[in-house]
Amino acid sequence: MGLHEFANISVGPQSERRGTNAKEYISFLDVFSFLRRNALIIGAFTLAGVVLGSTYLMNAQPIYQATTRLVMDPEQGRVISQDVSSGTVIIEAAEIASQVEIVKSEAIALDVIRRLDLINDPELVNTSSFRSMIMGLLASTVDMVSGATPDDATELSEEEQLRRVMGSFLSRVTVHRVGQSYVLQIGYSSNNPQKAATTANALAEAYIRNGINERAEAAKRAAAWLEGRLTEVAVKAREAAIAAEEFRNRHGITAVGSTSTLDQQQLSEISNQLLAAKATTAAESARLTILTRMILGDTAIEGNLEEIADNAQLQKLREDIRTARTRLEGLRGRYSHGNPAIASAQAEIDRLEAEVGAELRRIASVSRADLEVARTRERLVEEQFAVASRTGEDKNLSRVELGEMESKSNTYRRLYESILQQLSGTLQTLSFPSAQARVVTAATAPFGKTWPKTSIILPFSAMLGLASGLLVAVVRSGLDRRTSSSTRLERELGIASLGRIPVYRPAPHPGKGTRPLPEPVQPLRSVLDSPYSRFSEALRSVKNSLDAVLPPNGSMVVGITSVGSGEGKTTIATNLAQLYQNEGQSVLLIDADFVSARLSRLAANSASELGLQPVDLVKPDGVTARNELQIVRPCDEMPSDHAGTIPVPLLTTDQTRQIAASHQRYGHLPALKETIDKQRKRYKVIIVDMSGFENSADTRTICTYLDGVILVLGNSNKMTIERLADALASFGRSRLALLGVIANRSDAEDWFKVTVRAGARG
Repeated sequence: MGLHEFANISVGPQSERRGTNAKEYISFLDVFSFLRRNALIIGAFTLAGVVLGSTYLMNAQPIYQATTRLVMDPEQGRVISQDVSSGTVIIEAAEIASQVEIVKSEAIALDVIRRLDLINDPELVNTSSFRSMIMGLLASTVDMVSGATPDDATELSEEEQLRRVMGSFLSRVTVHRVGQSYVLQIGYSSNNPQKAATTANALAEAYIRNGINERAEAAKRAAAWLEGRLTEVAVKAREAAIAAEEFRNRHGITAVGSTSTLDQQQLSEISNQLLAAKATTAAESARLTILTRMILGDTAIEGNLEEIADNAQLQKLREDIRTARTRLEGLRGRYSHGNPAIASAQAEIDRLEAEVGAELRRIASVSRADLEVARTRERLVEEQFAVASRTGEDKNLSRVELGEMESKSNTYRRLYESILQQLSGTLQTLSFPSAQARVVTAATAPFGKTWPKTSIILPFSAMLGLASGLLVAVVRSGLDRRTSSSTRLERELGIASLGRIPVYRPAPHPGKGTRPLPEPVQPLRSVLDSPYSRFSEALRSVKNSLDAVLPPNGSMVVGITSVGSGEGKTTIATNLAQLYQNEGQSVLLIDADFVSARLSRLAANSASELGLQPVDLVKPDGVTARNELQIVRPCDEMPSDHAGTIPVPLLTTDQTRQIAASHQRYGHLPALKETIDKQRKRYKVIIVDMSGFENSADTRTICTYLDGVILVLGNSNKMTIERLADALASFGRSRLALLGVIANRSDAEDWFKVTVRAGARG
């Protein structure tokens, strides 16, 4: 049992409450329950989607697409690159994309439209897009409002008509590259398969023809430009060559070979002569030095000169000297020192050596003369070299300038030859223009339609309908603020649900010999007439929830109220009291609805038929004092009715007013409180039927006398959380034991799966 301070009840977004409450999880059961609750909406939208898809399939005009394939020649590509490793020529991807856009260009489309005479084709003229339909509808609406007639619209000009046909035509053209190949696939969609094939082939032919024409025009323009450029370059090349020759003649630069001039050749020869003269001078000087040393007596280097080695006289003299010395040595061995023979031999040796020295001096004098000649020649060559060098220095700058002029002349010459070669190739292309692409597969009339496809439309429409149904169900569930959801009641207002009571269905005719009950009376005793009906089973589940909070050895006073009138609280109170009464528990039913007093009025006329028995008031000793009045005949003293059931004791509103003091206008409230306090000792359960609390101050006061209050919602599908919160806030700061809510007249399929949450909290 929970105590609620209704003035503090607030309603906010679910996301704000999740922060303070425990985390909520969505289980498979929640999803299944959601789908089951909204199965009708989801199924209806899905069926509607399938119906719309089927209607579209039946009414849509079939579209056929024919495709033709053409391959681009990589050697004719304008933007090409070459693989360094393999040398393969590769067309850039950008070039392929450019060709795709060219096929889809307006120039190609205009060519095909004019060749096939599609300007008046109804398929292209009468086509209207969704945007044009909307604009036409808006225009019609504006004309209707403004009062203009359809005749006010001006006819389209020829240019506008052509633009419209071209736009419709291009919307039917598809062009894409096949993989990474050089193949382009061109497709055209039409309602006529033969027309689709013819147009696709015409597109390919127009593209090839357009490429040939473009290449021819480009070659013609290039040839004209190259001819003018060739004449200009030829004139400049001639002028540059003449200027170079004139400069060479003016400065006396004579070319001997392809790599040198006459001055350079002369300077080279003089340089060689100078080197030779210096070598001769050095050789003569060395020979003279050797001869001088030999004259001085150095005989170790005699064999180094050819003049000495080849001189026969010197060789004979030296042989004679060796012979004389040999004879002298022999004489010295035979004769003593001072012998005339030895002196004569020695004199012979001296004479021979004197002749050798004279011969060497003669050779030295000749060598000295040769040295002077070599030195004179060397000096003359040096002077000649100096003159040639001075002359060459003056011509170096002229040769540099001449080289620049010759380089310029050669550049113009090469440019002339290059332009001449390009002009020859361009003239050849102009004479024999080649196509950039060729058709590899021509388009043929397709056998089957491309659109609409049943295998796509029906599943898509069904999925679209299903998604729409789910969306509507989710939005509806999110915007649903009704109190029919027990989870929402507990989450947002903290009020537990005691169960759902289905709509009362009258039982079959009770039997022979019994008089049927009046229609207003039947629901008040349904647990007696139909003990195992859906209504009775649901009410018994509510009773089990109440039994959980009953004290084991005490009594409990339970009030039953509603927000407004006509929500079935009296029916719930009467049947609940009869359940307790016929299970052997002492129960007292009090009618505290002082506004309408419906139960008291029915009991005054049909108490026995309702299974009720108004209690008797006894005044001991004839005393009329209020505090001495007593209620007699508890349940064990009540007689059974004709059906064998024990009627429920009922305290009516009139009896409560009789107990109250006559001079008090609102004395029935203290009298009711005093009566409830006294009857706690006699009855196990006291059920108080109150009026709706939204507009009744009595009910809000009576609720403070009770141990627990049950709130009956007669139409929870119309009662919102906000309205219920505002109604409960009318209790002010009153702290009441609200046991829970009963959803009366519920049509839910799982009516008997009652969520029983006893309100015992705190």
